[in-house]
Amino acid sequence: MARPFTFDLPRLRESGPTCQVVIEPSEPVIEKLRSENKKIPRVTVLALIDTGASTTAVSHRVVKKLKLVPRGTVQVYTSHKKPETRNEFDISLAFDARTCLTIVKVLDATLQNSSIDCLIGRDVLDHGILTYNGPKKQVKLAF
Repeated sequence: MARPFTFDLPRLRESGPTCQVVIEPSEPVIEKLRSENKKIPRVTVLALIDTGASTTAVSHRVVKKLKLVPRGTVQVYTSHKKPETRNEFDISLAFDARTCLTIVKVLDATLQNSSIDCLIGRDVLDHGILTYNGPKKQVKLAF
């Protein structure tokens, strides 16, 4: 297991477990861009660790900024209880320079909180250990 990331969050209860992540296109897309001597788009965003989400999702802003191309569509069930069709994309998700998941399947989502651009779901959390320490107002994530 790699070193853990500890996030000190004074407003943990109010804001939830959040962290900064770097999102890029998937590794195959990055390789293609490099071979064409093109700039690799990258965005650093605030992510909410969401144990209620089975799949990681990114905002429409991230999709647009990275010029992501859908790999297909899937039907999902949200808290609204109605099935919705969402676009599916491949991305790279990094917590730091040494911890990067190179192909993560994500969905696009309309995220209500304007400061959150990524929901980290159980598909990503399944690769690591998450510790929520309410009294210390800390979240620890290790991959």
